[in-house]
Amino acid sequence: MSETDRAGLPAPRGPGWTDLVRAPDRLDEGLDEFGNRVVGKWMPKGINRPLWERISGATIEGYLGIGSKVLKNFTLACVYTRDYRDLDDLVRVLGVLRELGVVGWVDYKRDCDTGRGLYGRGAVYWQSPPGSVRIEAPRWSAGREMDQEGFPLNGGARVGQRGNWWR
Repeated sequence: MSETDRAGLPAPRGPGWTDLVRAPDRLDEGLDEFGNRVVGKWMPKGINRPLWERISGATIEGYLGIGSKVLKNFTLACVYTRDYRDLDDLVRVLGVLRELGVVGWVDYKRDCDTGRGLYGRGAVYWQSPPGSVRIEAPRWSAGREMDQEGFPLNGGARVGQRGNWWR
């Protein structure tokens, strides 16, 4: 790998996220009936540099969600959407990801569940089988259970109380 990345920028070094890109049209996030933020993200795995270039370009051009980011080691990307309840938009964004070359299982996670500290398989809210644009609910989701039980987000924290990179 060369000393510089695309556009003459230094190549990413160390752990963490790199290359945060935003779509041209972003809307303020809203709240669902449980008081949770409605922003969420598709999380394709096995990202390589050429695939990330296609994803980031499509995001900047407005074909994907409200923003995207990738881990520096390219093992995972996040493609943010405005509202986890808008299944038409989720299918549209997933379809673009498939067209760009995402092939395996793709998980979808709500940002409110990240705020609750949920990670791993129990944090998945939607999922899509390999090569498909079909969206299905996982067998179990801690976030869905917490909604039904009235579990407060982050001790009652609401929109604007956590730093959101896409603002």
